[in-house]
Amino acid sequence: MSAGSTAKITIVSGSSRLEGRVHAVVALAADTAASAGAAVEVVALHELCLPVMIYGDRSQNDLPAVQSIRRSAAWADGFIICTPEYHGNMSGCLKNWFDFLYEELAGKFAGALAVTGGGGGDMSITAVKTSFAWCHGFTLPYHVAARAPDFDVEGNLVNNLVADRIRRVAYDVVRYAPVLRSTFEAARTLGPGVQAGVAGAHT
Repeated sequence: MSAGSTAKITIVSGSSRLEGRVHAVVALAADTAASAGAAVEVVALHELCLPVMIYGDRSQNDLPAVQSIRRSAAWADGFIICTPEYHGNMSGCLKNWFDFLYEELAGKFAGALAVTGGGGGDMSITAVKTSFAWCHGFTLPYHVAARAPDFDVEGNLVNNLVADRIRRVAYDVVRYAPVLRSTFEAARTLGPGVQAGVAGAHT
């Protein structure tokens, strides 16, 4: 990050529930990213009531919830994406978030976090990383899954090792996202030719 610049990080809370352990993880990631010097925006999908994406339905472009997620994604240099693990996958509402986006994620950087009741979290994290990659974004190879025993009965994260890993993800996203975005944008100025790499597909 160049002197005087501020990383812009959008944190996506991929839970459709008002309550839940995801919110504790998102809060820690947001606080850490802000402490690292980033401008932070949290997208709480349980508050947006985003409609199911219907491919080709242009009327959805005018919906406030759709405009909101596209604006926050376009604004961001990078993302921290947290999902509960449902049936070995990311949540439906988070997949729906991805379905509304493409150009807004290209050339950007993300860290993945998961909360799981009984699994290991790897399947949902892989799903998040795969969807981000198919939007031509890049993800941190390091990731975190928080399990039920990592929380107290009130939903507070009490496992310090898991909390430490979440903080590391947040610091790395703040550190690397602006560098990757600026490099990608510079490559885009080369035009659609092969010398621009994948950025040339977004000119």
